[in-house]
Amino acid sequence: MSDDTIRMVQSLIDSKKGDVSRLQRILDTLKQGTPLDISDQDYLHSIANESPSETSSPSEVLESQDAEKLDSIDFSENEDKKQESLDKAVIDEVKNPPSRKKIAVITSVIAAIVIAYVGLDVYSIGTLEFRPHSGNQYPISPTEIRIQADVCNPSFFPATFNKYEISAFYNSDLIEKAELDGATVSPKSASTLDGIFALNAEAVLKLKQENVTFDPSLAKITTTVDAPIFGAIPFSVVKQYSAEQFQDVLKNGPPGSFSCY
Repeated sequence: MSDDTIRMVQSLIDSKKGDVSRLQRILDTLKQGTPLDISDQDYLHSIANESPSETSSPSEVLESQDAEKLDSIDFSENEDKKQESLDKAVIDEVKNPPSRKKIAVITSVIAAIVIAYVGLDVYSIGTLEFRPHSGNQYPISPTEIRIQADVCNPSFFPATFNKYEISAFYNSDLIEKAELDGATVSPKSASTLDGIFALNAEAVLKLKQENVTFDPSLAKITTTVDAPIFGAIPFSVVKQYSAEQFQDVLKNGPPGSFSCY
């Protein structure tokens, strides 16, 4: 901003023309070399362009002359500086992306870690191998027997599950069920589980009363491993066998043998 503008504003202040307080603030801004706001520029134009009367004093005439000078001042300097600041802000935004983008990247990384962890947990549960334990088994009621089973974790990751169930069905009726306690099995190691084998007396009695010939094709065996993902999310691995397939598992062990021994 030119010295002429500063002198013009000082002249307006001296003549007490307009808002002296605002003019003083404008003068201070000009002396600091800071561009004026558009509103201040418009205010100077409006107050400086007021026509002097015939009885105008010399100071008022001077103000009129200064107003003409103000009209000739190119305020484009302010617009150039504002455009320069805007361009700099755009460049800074390109060089330094907003923090929300960083948050999105971090969130994606965390999600990938969670998915990988869940995948490994599911994998280790799915590879567990079960077989009857050679220890003692004894009845605890007319329809229940205390049993044990061995579980092997052949994977390289720990496997945690809540329980292991074996359900035998004949023609869609539940005939018998074995439920064994869960455990945490270390990688490449085995553990022994305690459980209860229960016979569904009503279903067995129904078959006897119907006096039907046993048909192996109507017998199905379902095994279920219930496991908590992250200790809270329920997850199950379910496998189904025919009667002949499950008899082979009981006799010869799981497919591929019992890897832990």
